[in-house]
Amino acid sequence: MIDRCFAVFALVFPLVPLAGCKIVPIVEEQAAVPAGFDAAGYADGIWTAQALPFFSETARPVAEVVPAIVADLEAAGMQFGYQAGEGSPWSFVVNGSGEITAKNTESRAGTLEVAVEGLAEPVVVQIGPVIRGNAVRDALPFVSFKDFVNQIEYANAGKALTALAHAAIAEAAEAVAVGHIVSFTGAIAVSRPGDNIVVTPVSLEVAP
Repeated sequence: MIDRCFAVFALVFPLVPLAGCKIVPIVEEQAAVPAGFDAAGYADGIWTAQALPFFSETARPVAEVVPAIVADLEAAGMQFGYQAGEGSPWSFVVNGSGEITAKNTESRAGTLEVAVEGLAEPVVVQIGPVIRGNAVRDALPFVSFKDFVNQIEYANAGKALTALAHAAIAEAAEAVAVGHIVSFTGAIAVSRPGDNIVVTPVSLEVAP
């Protein structure tokens, strides 16, 4: 008797639609899921129109900025720098030129050491291919954490901007050697007094 009743139930109730339910094709359901943040597209969208002009127009001579940072980071920041928010590093946009005294490529985080007139120590310039930090992103006042959904998007935007900066200088960085005269524009990020001062370049040119 139980088996017969179950069979009748199974035959009848599939014909009755469930109230309030909507059948959605799988393809349509997948299309409704929002796409992830396109960090590369975001960086491309601001690089030529905003980022490069900002670096070019606001850069200060590295021979002025570095001694100021060494003497008093807070005062240097107020005079030459930008800070995205409390706890963020001080960011400085600088330019300079000088002779390459060392090219360090043993590590993938390669650097140049550039003797700049007016400075006792060479300026360290990152050439990668591994570029450390987010100095490029942090120097741009129009790239704000509040404009992103979360820390992951903000971090990915920083990586994408750094990748564009490296792409812009990679060919020149490969070609230069000790003794060449180069000019550069880039960003310095310093979190606390005594930190290493390193330039992340957005442009690097070899003198003719």
